[in-house]
Amino acid sequence: MATVSFIPESRQSISAMKAVIEYCLQQKKVADEDSGRRLVSGVNCNGENAFTEFMATKTAHHKKGGMNFYHYVQSFSPSESVTAEQVHEIGLAFAKKAWPGHEVLVTTHTDVAHLHNHFVVNTVSFADGIKYHRTRKDYHEMQTVSDALCREYRLSVIENPQYGKAK
Repeated sequence: MATVSFIPESRQSISAMKAVIEYCLQQKKVADEDSGRRLVSGVNCNGENAFTEFMATKTAHHKKGGMNFYHYVQSFSPSESVTAEQVHEIGLAFAKKAWPGHEVLVTTHTDVAHLHNHFVVNTVSFADGIKYHRTRKDYHEMQTVSDALCREYRLSVIENPQYGKAK
């Protein structure tokens, strides 16, 4: 089972975006002991150079203000039988479907019991320069995409979730 959460970032400066990207890229968080590799990728960009590429896109379209990035996490239950490589693969597939036309840094953090993916999304589309603005509907669609991918990988999902209701 994977849940998708939006991480609100009150500061939307370029330096705040850089700090979030640097946090997501920390070696101690993205190291996969099983494969020996860094679980860092990018959709429509090179994950290791995400900040530089995000800035190039913003500069090309003259859009360095306002909302500069969105930050999301896709968390997997510690009881789920899934490897860090699989979590990263699911994260890449998720990012491609959730944010087409945008550059997305995808990192998988392995330093805690619950494996999870971080997604840093450039709000400016590299394809047309249009800014992405998230809505409540987007969250529900993202969770639906995440659930479909979990089913493909034979992982559990919450059936009939009650969005916005107290448990």
